[in-house]
Amino acid sequence: MAEEKKTLIPKKHLLRSSLIWETWVQTCYNYERMMGQPCAHTFLPVVEDLYPNDKEKQIDLMTREAEFFNVHPEFGSCILGLAISMEEEKAMGVDIPNEFITNIKTSLMGPLAGVGDTIYQGVLIPILLALCIDITRAGSGNVWGSILYAVLMTAITYGFSYWNFMFGYNAGSDAIMD
Repeated sequence: MAEEKKTLIPKKHLLRSSLIWETWVQTCYNYERMMGQPCAHTFLPVVEDLYPNDKEKQIDLMTREAEFFNVHPEFGSCILGLAISMEEEKAMGVDIPNEFITNIKTSLMGPLAGVGDTIYQGVLIPILLALCIDITRAGSGNVWGSILYAVLMTAITYGFSYWNFMFGYNAGSDAIMD
């Protein structure tokens, strides 16, 4: 029987972090940090769980997570889950250097950006658009294709991002060792 993972973070805070990432990830780009601010924003629901009475450690965590970050939002969500998991292990006393968490994020963002951009922009979006445009053109004044596209893209995007976020969180630092 699998051993239950000890956690400091309630599941509802992980869900909220995942939703924050997917909803706000592309709202605050800048040349210095790209997606760094939305990345730090993702940690807001969990920072109090990790360091409830230690403002210095909270500031250290948020400063570290606001560094340069650039990845495909849905495929890169596993990096955020992984980072939250490693920050949780660090808060529970595991000796994880700050640079290790930053280096893991940095090393994973390039490959996942390439894969995510290719699959989403080169496969998923064109196929869904082709199907939904055909549905819209099938009848005069038919708007169901555009509605279907909006609903499917939203469901696929949020669903996959949450699944990927939780995959990264559940894998934790064991994923790095494997």
